[in-house]
Amino acid sequence: MSLNPSRRQFLQAGLALPAAGLVSSSAKLDTAALQTSSDKIVYRTLGKTGLKVTGVGYGIGFTPVTEVVARALDMGINYYDTSRDYGDSEKIFSGVLKGRKRDKIVIATKSPNREKAKIIADLDRSLQELGTDYVDIWHLHARDTPTSVPDEAIEALEACKKSGKARFVGLSCHDPNRMADFVIKTGKFDVVQTTYSYAIGSYYRDGAIKKLHDAGIGVIAMKVVVALTGLNLKSFDNEPRTTGEGPLAGIKWVLKNPAIGTTVPFMTSIAELEMNFRAMSEPYTPADEKMLYVLNEQIRPDYCRMCYQCSGVCPKGLPATDILRYLAYNDYCGNYHQGLANFKNLSQELRSVRCSDCSTCAIECPNGVHVRDRLMRAQDLFA
Repeated sequence: MSLNPSRRQFLQAGLALPAAGLVSSSAKLDTAALQTSSDKIVYRTLGKTGLKVTGVGYGIGFTPVTEVVARALDMGINYYDTSRDYGDSEKIFSGVLKGRKRDKIVIATKSPNREKAKIIADLDRSLQELGTDYVDIWHLHARDTPTSVPDEAIEALEACKKSGKARFVGLSCHDPNRMADFVIKTGKFDVVQTTYSYAIGSYYRDGAIKKLHDAGIGVIAMKVVVALTGLNLKSFDNEPRTTGEGPLAGIKWVLKNPAIGTTVPFMTSIAELEMNFRAMSEPYTPADEKMLYVLNEQIRPDYCRMCYQCSGVCPKGLPATDILRYLAYNDYCGNYHQGLANFKNLSQELRSVRCSDCSTCAIECPNGVHVRDRLMRAQDLFA
């Protein structure tokens, strides 16, 4: 499949730049919003919240590795992201927090619900599980269209904030292009957590992220290295995908955008943590750019860039981007249960579709992903 011409030109232009151009003005941080300590921790201001957060945060995920989380706290990483619907994640995290100064840690968690009463109840349950009387950020989880944020959900956030149980409120999304204007127009959200990585590309994200940043909305980047780690992970064909410092380069690429407040990579080993930690203070280099380009090309047929250009294309109504994201949880994060849980949330009609029944696929990915093959794999794996 051919690449989208704009995307291809974008990539070619990037490769054609001289070495100095690879770390141009976009690599400069907003020094007014940063302060650096002697141990190379770099803090950024998260929008108008005023929160000073480390450029590298921590995505606790479904299965937090407690010794790695404890080491991150000891190193000074102060931003931690979890969710009400991540199994026992909050409770496990609370065990690591015991005995530590609460006011030195920024905790964000989320509600998957849409009804006011359930969102408020979710917050109370999260506080109980986390062992704290407030969270710093309370998100609505996985809201990719304005219709997924009904008025009563916004009313719930306002009530949570007014009660003092949530200092600030936000939402997480995978498609900031559909959500940025809505978030800004409502005037009720302090932060947005969204997908942003070299693999997904600034081409599809920078406009919306800048718009949020300019409006004073704090931006948290997730899935920053999900497809580029190669560290202790195997690809879906059970062969090592990559090795080396792909995650470090990937986070450095994200952090060269001054609109990003913090990042929430999921980390499973001390070695991975200590490598990612360096991204806060090390410059993004031409060598990093070359490494990421090569890694990105390796995963091109398999990893969905979440450009959402295939939305509405499948005649059977499959949300291809979403299903490929569920598959990525398994193939790139080693988290089958998260992928399965998301797949099960689809309607029975959609779960019953088999792409193998179609002789050809209506979706032609502009980024070169083998969509039909990947959808069939997801169906075999989860259905």
